Amino acid sequence: MYVAPIYIMGKGLLWIGAIVIVLIIAVFLFNSNSNETGTINLYLTDAPAGVNVSSVIVTLSDIEVHYAGAKASNSTENDTQGEWSTIVTGPVTHDLMTVKDAVAFLGSQEVKAGKYTQIRLNVESAKATIDGKEENLTIPSGTVRIVRNFEVVSGEEIKLTLDFNAEDSIISQGNNQYKMQPTIKLLLNNERKE
Repeated sequence: MYVAPIYIMGKGLLWIGAIVIVLIIAVFLFNSNSNETGTINLYLTDAPAGVNVSSVIVTLSDIEVHYAGAKASNSTENDTQGEWSTIVTGPVTHDLMTVKDAVAFLGSQEVKAGKYTQIRLNVESAKATIDGKEENLTIPSGTVRIVRNFEVVSGEEIKLTLDFNAEDSIISQGNNQYKMQPTIKLLLNNERKE
């Protein structure tokens, strides 16, 4: 009669052992990415422009990146999931025409390792010199979003370059009114401008 209780106890120990192993694996997976960080280095460049626009001065209040998580899917996440991290705190002012065919360093920030889905530029002001006359530019919502997935690898740096096309970004609305609808490509590491 003692055989049945020993057999049941053996199964119970087997289940307890399996649960302990699953818990250890879960704790390892949960903690493996929580403290890892990488660095984002952010740059600005501008594609060559034509003769009508001689200056495009943009002041940014800050630049943020959207962290989607350590194991996010490849789909674009909206900004209600994940979290935003500030990469550059402004105000930061650049004449986009002075960085054409060149690169200006905007800032660098250590961030959580993982998947990122977009960059958000919060624009304080923008003005352009068009045909020799300075014009204020309106920017709808004051925020520019660049949607492109990229990954920050733990212990490594990633170079992100915001490639503005200043001339294509300025739209005449008539009566000397201009709107800026930024045309921006996000270049990763050493991708080339087209």
